[in-house]
Amino acid sequence: MQKTAEIKDMLNSLERQINLITPENFEENLKISLEMKKRVDKMSSDLAAKYGLKNLAKYDPEMMIKAKLIEKTYDNIIENFRNELKKTENQIFRLNREKKITTYIR
Repeated sequence: MQKTAEIKDMLNSLERQINLITPENFEENLKISLEMKKRVDKMSSDLAAKYGLKNLAKYDPEMMIKAKLIEKTYDNIIENFRNELKKTENQIFRLNREKKITTYIR
């Protein structure tokens, strides 16, 4: 099927886009990758509606596996950024506490 080949190509592009995400470009690249993911999801759901999800999985299991791996990658990226944000919040909290103590001691 030509559509599955298109979806695979888009999944490969999406994977590359996700791997480009860094703290410096997080918002921009995440937005781009989410737009790409929406297109892939639309094409996949159209194929699933036409042929059935089981038939699609039988026809091209590699595509289904890749899609699941990309979902896990998204989850990992978000979890990593959430952890980094938490660390930064804790550092700010400690700095503010130290500042208050320094101010109190004076």
